[in-house]
Amino acid sequence: MRGQARRVPIGSVRASNFGSASIWQASDPLSTQGRGCTHRDESTEHEASAPDAGRVTSVLSGAEQAQWEEDGWCVVPGLLPPELIAAAQAVLPSLVPTAEEFAEDADPARNEPFRVDSHRVMPRFPFEDGALNEIVVHDRIIDLAEQLLGVIDTDLRLYQAMLSAKYCEGALSDEQLLHVDFGNHTLVVPRHEPGYQQLELFVYLSDVTPETAATRVVSRRLTPDIPVERTYLSQTDYADLYAAEVPASGPAGSILAYRPDVYHRGVRMTAPRSARFMVHVSYKPAATDWLGSHGLPNAAEDMSWYRFVEHANERQLTVLGFPPPGHAYWTAQTLAGVAARYPMLDLSPWRDAAAGTGSAEA
Repeated sequence: MRGQARRVPIGSVRASNFGSASIWQASDPLSTQGRGCTHRDESTEHEASAPDAGRVTSVLSGAEQAQWEEDGWCVVPGLLPPELIAAAQAVLPSLVPTAEEFAEDADPARNEPFRVDSHRVMPRFPFEDGALNEIVVHDRIIDLAEQLLGVIDTDLRLYQAMLSAKYCEGALSDEQLLHVDFGNHTLVVPRHEPGYQQLELFVYLSDVTPETAATRVVSRRLTPDIPVERTYLSQTDYADLYAAEVPASGPAGSILAYRPDVYHRGVRMTAPRSARFMVHVSYKPAATDWLGSHGLPNAAEDMSWYRFVEHANERQLTVLGFPPPGHAYWTAQTLAGVAARYPMLDLSPWRDAAAGTGSAEA
């Protein structure tokens, strides 16, 4: 979920009732006919899907795919290289307090924001550290987004990426109501056919258990009749759903993926001297101006962005909004200008495509 706007603790609101009729229901799950789901350790892991689906790879196991289709969420373990997770963990102390530092109140001023609202300190992409950036646009992450959104990467856009930290004895507002996230991700309401939905991913950088604030989620099978205006659910009116929630637990390196119509909530930490760290990554289809969160160009003058671009490849830049090779934007003039702005960027794919179409001569 997008942390900055989710500050509604349990008991602070009561779901309003705008009538008993349901004005929107979750659609049928995404069809995966012809996409063959395989386990990640099999040789067929990166086989392309059916031709009419484009280059959408299968990175989910059969059980994960089934849970995604039926419940609207799943936890995917072991998708990213362990060494990448370890590299990201190594830089956390420079960004947020460790569990020990917070428990011992080693730096009260640094700890204070997390005692008031854990969303106050959420470093955003592009990060100063390359390991965190690599997680956000890793090929496996893009593969996963392609599969779950049903679009290929040229039609895929990253619209949010940030780091969060939560601590034992942290903010009271960490205990939330069940809610759906589309309220602050879209100007309208979800439509769940491929090409219209967004995807939210939590990449765990620490072991996440019920005691260390695993997000509580409710199967979408239990919620199709909830009216669209009820983005938050009171404990009184929906006690049965609170009883049915389950923790999305997983070891460090796991990824929680969920759909915009999945009711979920954050909870407070109960394990003493503990902390939970994760990277929030959100993707959407490109042609969805009504969906979004963080605007990337406002960071394009930061040195962290220039350092990222130096090592980025064509696929990574495309999902960030760079015009893809062959796009009409690319001319001799714009190629020269982008080369001057990013001297270390290999523009060969863009130059080759422009030469093939003749646009570089314009």
